[in-house]
Amino acid sequence: MKRGLLFSAALVAAATIGLSMICGAARAGSAEAYYPKRAWGSFNGGQMNTSLLVFRDLNRNGVYDLGDRPMSRAAVELDKPNGSTIMRLTNVDGFANFRMSVIQRDLEVVDPGHYAFRVVPPPGFSVTTGNASQESDYVVSPGSPGDMIALRTTHPVGLAADLTISGAVAAGSRVSLTGPDGVTAAAKVGPDGRFSAPATSGEWLVDVSVGGAPQRRHVVVGAAPVVISAVSGKGGPEEEPLPNQHVVGFDDLMTSPGVFEIPSGYGGLNWYNLVAMHQSFTAGPGYINTTMSGEFIAYNSSGHPAQVFSDKPFDFIGAYFGVGWDDAEGETLIVKAWRGDEPAYEDQFVLSANGQVYFAADYRRITRLEIRTLHYWQAAIDDFAYRTGR
Repeated sequence: MKRGLLFSAALVAAATIGLSMICGAARAGSAEAYYPKRAWGSFNGGQMNTSLLVFRDLNRNGVYDLGDRPMSRAAVELDKPNGSTIMRLTNVDGFANFRMSVIQRDLEVVDPGHYAFRVVPPPGFSVTTGNASQESDYVVSPGSPGDMIALRTTHPVGLAADLTISGAVAAGSRVSLTGPDGVTAAAKVGPDGRFSAPATSGEWLVDVSVGGAPQRRHVVVGAAPVVISAVSGKGGPEEEPLPNQHVVGFDDLMTSPGVFEIPSGYGGLNWYNLVAMHQSFTAGPGYINTTMSGEFIAYNSSGHPAQVFSDKPFDFIGAYFGVGWDDAEGETLIVKAWRGDEPAYEDQFVLSANGQVYFAADYRRITRLEIRTLHYWQAAIDDFAYRTGR
């Protein structure tokens, strides 16, 4: 009986609901109510970005094309109609964003008029696209996301590092460089033995006379300035290079955001305190600006010394290096190598978050490589090149 009473009560409730709907207490809505059209012509009251893209012009052809990459931490100025200037740094995707709204008056672009953009390259970089300065008129457009539009949008601005070959030699040495065009020129060597000379892309010969004993280095200049390892001192490249060349870009270790400790055995070498991650996993501009191949980058974990080692000798050819964070601009990288317990090589050079340098190490027959930073900031590393035996 109880189940029957409950069933009857349910029928009564359903009938009551149906009757109320028929009487108009609830009714189905119209398509016009569910899908309202915008009443165009009124102000929207929202905001949107007006932006400019800065990219690394890796092939230096002045065109934003396949293979080019965003440049983080590039300064972009915006001159406003009232005569003031504001600056924004590009984000991890290479965009300098300025917020625009007619109604929200505390943003960067709020008044119609003439605006001018200007990209200010970091030291050691040049504009390749010829459009560092761009101008546009902005007009009120009620109903658009920010109620204002630009009559002309910006075009991407390409930057490329000024190419150089630099290094350290014994004081009093003579250095000459022969470029791809066959022209030879002497480089000025400072009192501390350091030298730096402008270069172009291609193959170069670096000849160093140290106490009458000439030494020659073959150097390939690509998209970044090149630092060569010390020509004199312990462990010069007297051994023949090993036959099998490898390059690891750390892209085959992981496929998702996050960090991944590089395991021993990767690429046939052993790794300690080196971590791989997606270039944009953090906000560090140096990780974006150092990445050369793929989307992943390596760094020394927590800024502490890292090692690459093997029981069998290997040659360290070189790698791209930068510093991960802008607070570490000018950090010093120290690279050391051993053959067994015997020190073989040692070099140091300055890193930047704005872009990478290629360290042409040419360390031969080593068993252990140490990578450390002087002030314990994280060094970004890509395209680690080395040679092994059979």
